[in-house]
Amino acid sequence: MVQWALFWGCMLTAFAPISFLFFTVVAQRAQLVILSITAAFFYLLGLLVAATLWTVIPPLHDSIHATIPVAILVQEMFRYAFFVVYIRCEQAVKRVTTKQNQLPLNDLTSSFASGVGFALMRALMMYGTVLASSLAGEGASFTATCPQIPLVFASALSTLALTLLDVALMVLAFEGYRKRSAAHIVAVVLLHLGSGLSNMLNLNEVGCSASIPLTYVAASLAVVAATLSVKRASSSFAS
Repeated sequence: MVQWALFWGCMLTAFAPISFLFFTVVAQRAQLVILSITAAFFYLLGLLVAATLWTVIPPLHDSIHATIPVAILVQEMFRYAFFVVYIRCEQAVKRVTTKQNQLPLNDLTSSFASGVGFALMRALMMYGTVLASSLAGEGASFTATCPQIPLVFASALSTLALTLLDVALMVLAFEGYRKRSAAHIVAVVLLHLGSGLSNMLNLNEVGCSASIPLTYVAASLAVVAATLSVKRASSSFAS
């Protein structure tokens, strides 16, 4: 009974917030659902390329300090590739439709839906197996660097922060790519790198007591940066 309670609690912690965003915002419009699914596909492509690089570059096998930055940079490349595809589709649609029949999309809703797609796929790929394996045996698994809470719950907390981070970074990235703002793009990469590298603290004695709060700090900074960027863009448009 306790094991199932832990399972459902962890599943809701990791997936409920991002699922709520999907069903209440993205699922209300078919165009946003398509964008979300496409973004999830690009995340998978980035994951595949990162895994391929890890396989063909032997030094990465023994160095997590190099593997994490490489994987993050690959993901950022595919985030930009997704934006390029989005822009080309946007231009193609504008050429074949009239002003009255334009798709009701803008960068804010599109980036939000795309971020939700990225986040959902990351959560499923990175946490789905951890959650499923928690039912494999009796009791809960703990790690030496995080003895306070079960591994499955620590991972759920990290997943929650990372899903919020993904949505905010996509909004910030769209703003940066559209305006060709180096500051926005650098902020996206640095926040992503910071959250990823904080996981290496799990290899030390401080473990999850440091890595999880730092992940939430990165997510909070990303949300604040995205919010300020959107407000600034709205003010400029209104004026």
